[in-house]
Amino acid sequence: MSSLFQNILGLLLVYKYVAFFLVSFLSSLGVPLPAGSSTMASAAFASQGYFNIYAVLVTGVLGNILGDITMYTLSKRYGKKVLYWFHLKKFVESKSLKIVERVENNYSAVAIIMSRFQDQATVIVNVFAGLGKMKFKRFVLYAVIGDILQIIFYSSIGYFFVENWQVFYNTVGVFSWLIILVTIIISVLVANKYTKKVFR
Repeated sequence: MSSLFQNILGLLLVYKYVAFFLVSFLSSLGVPLPAGSSTMASAAFASQGYFNIYAVLVTGVLGNILGDITMYTLSKRYGKKVLYWFHLKKFVESKSLKIVERVENNYSAVAIIMSRFQDQATVIVNVFAGLGKMKFKRFVLYAVIGDILQIIFYSSIGYFFVENWQVFYNTVGVFSWLIILVTIIISVLVANKYTKKVFR
């Protein structure tokens, strides 16, 4: 168990839902915090009577959703301006970026929902959704569905496997990277198919 996560566990016990909300929110903004493991720990504490499991579910979902919306909005309003500022005009105007944006818009349900289970994937998808100016209602709908499923999944592990949740903590990294690997493979396959249709 990392020293960072040990510190987070201490904060969870002292500040409870405020600490859990901040971890969930900041993780969705790209801050490298163990949101999934924190969710499992909070649910484990709930099973022991320190937390309320329903409050854990609501807090986690709200933190994730607000973080997702914030990242999407910032990316939509300022993303390309920031890229231009870093002299990445060729990347912004490249066909590759436009294809990625179109693919994500066309397959937004799969991309957004699956990415909620991996912190880095969540941030990447949120950024591209903003850059591609995906419709706000569509983004929020799938983000909410994905966030609810993610919180329920991790909370269930912590709550029902309270004595062994740290074992899941040690394997969750492999599981999450498996999800992002599958997402990348699907995205590549879809992108190749879409590219052939566009440039045929």
